[in-house]
Amino acid sequence: MYVYYCKKCKADSATPICEHCGTPINVTAQTTRVKWRHIRTPLGDSPTVLGAFRTLALTAIILLLIMFLGELIFSPDKRSALTMFSQSGILPLSFVVLLAGCAVICLILGLQGREEMHFVLDAKGAHVQTWITPSHIRCLARFIPYEAYNIATDQEGNQRMLVGECHLLWQDVCRCEFRRHACRIDLYRPSGFRFMSLYPQREEMGFIEEYIVPKMKQLARK
Repeated sequence: MYVYYCKKCKADSATPICEHCGTPINVTAQTTRVKWRHIRTPLGDSPTVLGAFRTLALTAIILLLIMFLGELIFSPDKRSALTMFSQSGILPLSFVVLLAGCAVICLILGLQGREEMHFVLDAKGAHVQTWITPSHIRCLARFIPYEAYNIATDQEGNQRMLVGECHLLWQDVCRCEFRRHACRIDLYRPSGFRFMSLYPQREEMGFIEEYIVPKMKQLARK
């Protein structure tokens, strides 16, 4: 949704005439921005699930490698390091632990419940806030404390709690990938890792691409 920011009211308006005070808004790059809401469940979001599984698998591989190197360095019989995986039963046990870890990850992501993400794109960068319906179980599944002072009420009178906030300046983006089939835009920082993902509506994907590309110029790729 394309909105106009009124500096006097410090609020958004759907038209260049402020809906709150009636003052005309000077339409510039600083006063226009794009905002929308996206509702998702972490368990149904493939990048979140695959990222958690990838981290678990990488941790298991590193631990096995450390065990192998430790056996190779400190064991008097160096041949035991070569037969450690085939004769000690560590490898089958690792697969069992890995499967159990995947089940725990799915349980944790399932307990996190539904989350509401609010995206804002302006002249400076991309901003996102993540809200959930507050409960002790959902907060425990996210490894965050249940904070009553962080609970707000939306326009429909429902309680919600801010659990995450992220900001990314356009000048700090080193790569941008538009994934049209998945309706997702991935923004990367110089560290090389995906720093932020935007989830626009399918019918607004092209419009948001047109808004983002000029702000990153040669960095954006399609």
